[in-house]
Amino acid sequence: MRGKPFICLLAAGLAAGSEAVIVAGGDGTQNTTAPTGGQGWDYVGRITGSAPSSVTYLGNNWFITANHIKVLDNPTGVLLGASEYTIQNTSWTRLANDGGSDTDLMLFRVDQTVGLAPVALASSPANGAALTLIGNGRNRATGLTQWNVNTGVDPWTWTETGSGGNAAGYKWATGSTKRWGTNTKEGNAGLVDDGFGITDMFYTDFDGVVGEAQGATYDSGGGVFVQNGGTWELAGIMLTTGTFSGQPGGTAVFGNLTYIANLGTYADQINGIVAIPEPSALILGLLFPAAAWFIRRTFLL
Repeated sequence: MRGKPFICLLAAGLAAGSEAVIVAGGDGTQNTTAPTGGQGWDYVGRITGSAPSSVTYLGNNWFITANHIKVLDNPTGVLLGASEYTIQNTSWTRLANDGGSDTDLMLFRVDQTVGLAPVALASSPANGAALTLIGNGRNRATGLTQWNVNTGVDPWTWTETGSGGNAAGYKWATGSTKRWGTNTKEGNAGLVDDGFGITDMFYTDFDGVVGEAQGATYDSGGGVFVQNGGTWELAGIMLTTGTFSGQPGGTAVFGNLTYIANLGTYADQINGIVAIPEPSALILGLLFPAAAWFIRRTFLL
């Protein structure tokens, strides 16, 4: 099945979307505790308020999420592990591309001290690189659903069938849960305009391999990690998904894509912001200087 691309934001309040970090295989309840190698699990949390969208910790009490999460949900707090933090309302900082255009990436700082070491930012991962996706997206139905899809009309028509369909995937279930899954980098998408900013992105393909992950609503802001030697580095932030023409809402179908902001492109900006010391430290520094599938639609998550 092939079509033309549409973008679906992984955010609350939009009519269409795909599922959470939906994980293929099993009954859909797996991968809700940290993987054996950690893979950045402790660095991904969620906003508090009307929607449980995802955020990822960077360091020095700074987090990163999607600009569309700020616009649509206007969060005031963060839950990371068992701790809740208050967002400094004046700290919101939007990343920009070369040339000055705004991205769909937003940083913010919290009032309280986060007891985690800064995360290392990865350079752009190679195609085929193994990734771990972590987010607080929608839950999944237990079993697989199949459809007969008529691609000879526009939009395509989808008829659910018990067996023998030419498309398969999972329906959404209620609620959202922090979950991890694996996938591989499929390719570079380049600069993608998802309606809330133009962002350099790469993408993964949901093939249905057991353990493989696909982004979904509320996964926006969730971290994507890659291993460099013995260290797990933050390679990207989930922003959007790609679905097929006419695909039923509230589903993740094999062949859907997850679009991920390429943080290697923005690493210098991020590191410059996160490294800014507290105002008191700035004062001390002045006083004591010596101490210094090719798809049809994309939706926000």
